[in-house]
Amino acid sequence: MIGDTLVYVVDDDAAVRAGLKLLLESEGYSVVDYASAKDFLRDCPKDCGCHGCMILDLQMPDMDGLAVQKELSDRSIDIPIIFLSGHGTIPTAVKALQEGAVDFIEKPVDRERLLACVQRALASDAQLQTRAAQRRATEQRLARLTQRERQIMNMIAAGKPNKVVAIDLGISERTVELHRSRILHKMEVRNAVELTQMLSSVGDPQAQHDSH
Repeated sequence: MIGDTLVYVVDDDAAVRAGLKLLLESEGYSVVDYASAKDFLRDCPKDCGCHGCMILDLQMPDMDGLAVQKELSDRSIDIPIIFLSGHGTIPTAVKALQEGAVDFIEKPVDRERLLACVQRALASDAQLQTRAAQRRATEQRLARLTQRERQIMNMIAAGKPNKVVAIDLGISERTVELHRSRILHKMEVRNAVELTQMLSSVGDPQAQHDSH
C-alpha cells in the first residue's frame, strides 16, 4: 500500500497504534500502521514515493523518529511528519521542526490538535506532489531539445537578447529567432519569462544542459 495517499502511523506501542488508527479511520482517512521504523522503511524503498503524511513516534527501540526523518531525507522522500512523544524535550522538538516536521505532539494525544495537524500535513503533501509533477513535466519537455537548443535556451533564460546570442555563437540573428521559436514550442511556453519560470522548477538551467 506504500505509494498511495495514506496516513502512516509508526509507533511501537500497539495500543497507541490501534487508537490512532480507529480515530483517523472514523474521520475517513486511510491508515497503514507499523510497529517499527524498520518495518516502515522496508516497505518504502528508495525509488518509491510515500504520498500522504506520517505520524511518527519519537522514541522507539530499534530506530528513533529523528533517525527515520533523516533516512527519509537521505532517500529524497519528502513526506510531511507529525512527531509523537511521551517524553519529548524542547531541544528535540525544535530539531524535529527545524528538519521540516509539521508538528510535535506529546502523548496523550489531543484529538482535535492531531486531526488539525493531519489536515495541514496532507495539504502540504498535495502541494509537494503538484510541484513534483510540474518538475517531471518540465524534464520531459527538456528531453525534446537538441544540444544546440539547450545551449540557446540557457542563454535566453539568462536574459541575453537574440542579437547577443547570435554574436556569441557566431550565427545569424534569424537562426537564433528560429531556434527560439522551436524552443518555446517544445517547452510549451509563450515567452522567455514563462520559460525562465518553468526552468526554475528544476533548478539551474545550465545544470540541466550539463547533465545531458
